[in-house]
Amino acid sequence: MIRFTMMPGEDGDCLLLEYGDDAFVRRILVDGGRSGTYPLIKPTLDGLDGLVDLLVVTHVDQDHILGVLALMDDPDRSVEFADVWFNGFDQLLDSEGFGAVDGEKLTSALLAQKVPWNDAFGGRSVEVGRELAWFDDGSTMDVLSPDRGQLERLAPVWSAECAKNGLIPGRDPDELPPVEGFEHFGAPNVEQLAASPFKPDTSKTNLTSIGLLFEFEDKRIVLTGDADDRRLVASIRPLAEAAGGRLHLDVLKVAHHGSDHNLSNELLGLIDCDRYLISTSGARHDHPHEIAVARILQHGGDEKEIVFNYRDRAVMWDVAALKNRFGYTVTAPERDAEDGFVSFEL
Repeated sequence: MIRFTMMPGEDGDCLLLEYGDDAFVRRILVDGGRSGTYPLIKPTLDGLDGLVDLLVVTHVDQDHILGVLALMDDPDRSVEFADVWFNGFDQLLDSEGFGAVDGEKLTSALLAQKVPWNDAFGGRSVEVGRELAWFDDGSTMDVLSPDRGQLERLAPVWSAECAKNGLIPGRDPDELPPVEGFEHFGAPNVEQLAASPFKPDTSKTNLTSIGLLFEFEDKRIVLTGDADDRRLVASIRPLAEAAGGRLHLDVLKVAHHGSDHNLSNELLGLIDCDRYLISTSGARHDHPHEIAVARILQHGGDEKEIVFNYRDRAVMWDVAALKNRFGYTVTAPERDAEDGFVSFEL
């Protein structure tokens, strides 16, 4: 059994992966969305029997970490964590006792509450090539990003990035106003959009985003956060070559909410994916970008499902002529369902 739930992270990510069989169930929570996400997901967390086996905080951007801070700050939270994967300042330099930025909120909470932190890596960084201790339950987990160089490049600007993202006490997050309502006039020119030159993401925080490959019962899921496309290509290419050219995936969480700077035709050419997940309300940055979705339509395989966790993000792509032409289906919350939530089983 694998159950995947996309939750209302607003313009960010908040994902719950559950897997197991009659003998056990494990739960992995990936990111926490915005501050307003936590009250919306609290009923879901309350139903998890008090334990999340792994919390992954992919990187320090507000739309991934603020909901985690709200969760950690709740003295009455209903869940504890067997391990938390998060690259703080010490992990950027792969050092011990160098000293995190004074008062950085998540680090302070993890230490004060004595929450297991990167225990699977011996307390060291979550990075490509690092030996990982994982459950002996038939599943596997591999780190696809970041690499050592990407982590080290963030270190000189760590304090400034933490301040910008609301992780330093006394500095409120830069809550930008939402973008105006999503509008589109006319059908998109998919071929032209998909052929747009790829310009990779240059955000230092996004470059350090944790990307993971999870496998269980012959199912493969890639979780990307806002990971660097070039790093994902480098990690997936040898797996694709070993598989005969393309690596079959059951699920790809599209990096950076469908930004055209985080999904290349090169990456799509290395995978054969059944289901693409786009996690965003579109607020603040108007994700997903048309170019990224067009690349999925044009190069994402002959038959695929695109899952949006907010209804209005799906509208322009839920068009019969486009779906028939490019061989895809669209899934989004029903009109009478709570926006932001989509759940499915593999």
